[in-house]
Amino acid sequence: MKQMIRVYSTSQCPYCAELKALLTNEGIAFVDVNVNLPENEIEFKKLYEITQCDDVPMLKVGKQLLIPNTSFKSIREAVDNTKKILG
Repeated sequence: MKQMIRVYSTSQCPYCAELKALLTNEGIAFVDVNVNLPENEIEFKKLYEITQCDDVPMLKVGKQLLIPNTSFKSIREAVDNTKKILG
């Protein structure tokens, strides 16, 4: 079964746009979750409670979270880590 990828982002974030473009170029499907939309507020709040991080972009690959400045230091590294998780 293919793992679900969720990208937590905002529409104003250039790093988020870069990440989504790289994932798309690599052929990696994802669901974009705009954290500024009211319907995503509870989900992102739960992630914050787990991670104590409200930075974007943040990724959820299956059950694994990739957190900025902890799991990756660059957008390229975020994509590479995502590919490693996917196998």
